[in-house]
Amino acid sequence: MGYRIGTLNPRDVLRAYALIERAMPGLDLEQWIALTATTLLCRCWFVVKDGEGYIRGITHVAVRGEGDLPRQVEVPLFISVSLVDNREVLSRLFSEIRTFAITEKCQTIHIWTAAPPDWSVLTAFLEHGPWDHGLICGVDSVEPPDYPILPVKM
Repeated sequence: MGYRIGTLNPRDVLRAYALIERAMPGLDLEQWIALTATTLLCRCWFVVKDGEGYIRGITHVAVRGEGDLPRQVEVPLFISVSLVDNREVLSRLFSEIRTFAITEKCQTIHIWTAAPPDWSVLTAFLEHGPWDHGLICGVDSVEPPDYPILPVKM
């Protein structure tokens, strides 16, 4: 199937909420709109769309590490809802995350294994949480790691 990947655009914010709301039920629509209100904020969200324009995968990225701490890409959400081509959607998302990590001069990618219950928990964890829970892989990894979250039927 022909998939396209890119950053979240304003036309797709409401469509993407259907996926985000499933992964983070504590995030209401007003919070989601605030999190995606600007082009700069949308650049932290990557989406995979199928040929019909439906969003089949979404991920959020953030960079941590300053000073003596190594720079690392944090991936708190890594979601695929394609029941047919789940692995391809995850591969496209991972490839985009990897490209982002290389551009941001990060050596590692940290994929969280559990989605935070709401955005405030995610924000606090990005600022103060551990760096080593979940799945850690280097930017030289080409294939996404086996990921424990299965596709969700919408």
